[in-house]
Amino acid sequence: MKEIRFQIPDQLADKFELTVQLTGDNRDQLAEQFVRDYLGKALHSAAEEFRSTEPQPEPQRETPPPPKRPEPVRGVPNHERPPRPDIWEEFGKANHRIPRWARKPQQNNHRILRAFLELQQEMKQVTLDALRSRCSDPIRHPKTFVPHFDNNFAQMKFDNGHSHGKVFEEQNGIIRIWDQIGDTLQRYRDYFL
Repeated sequence: MKEIRFQIPDQLADKFELTVQLTGDNRDQLAEQFVRDYLGKALHSAAEEFRSTEPQPEPQRETPPPPKRPEPVRGVPNHERPPRPDIWEEFGKANHRIPRWARKPQQNNHRILRAFLELQQEMKQVTLDALRSRCSDPIRHPKTFVPHFDNNFAQMKFDNGHSHGKVFEEQNGIIRIWDQIGDTLQRYRDYFL
């Protein structure tokens, strides 16, 4: 095993320590999982960039542009670089996944988002019962039918571990879009409707 050290803001470190105590999680396993997640994302991005340099056939329909990645800060020491808020505090995984979901209408995430946006146009507030009903009716709503809706929807309500990425917040049976991904979803909204 090799020890890796890095610094994070005091407030964030305090929150991390408190959360580890509350959950009883092993900090070394959490750090290892973070590094694995980071490597997976970074290598996936590199592979995507490599693929994008290869000649592509003309698409049959317009596809959403890939998400913009921040430019690296070159020549600035690590301790002077601005912190990346998406690493520890609010991951916002769905910001990177929504463009892919937009291109794949057969995916459950796409179908749930489509159902939500349809209901949002039809009613003032989207309720969990209305969303569940829309996603559970393969006859009247085949484009939003999702087998095992509750499991898939639950994966879209939190942003840690192996979740799909947080998209929704629920309070008293009312569903709304999480603020952290609202802008991204708005950019790709037309692909879901």
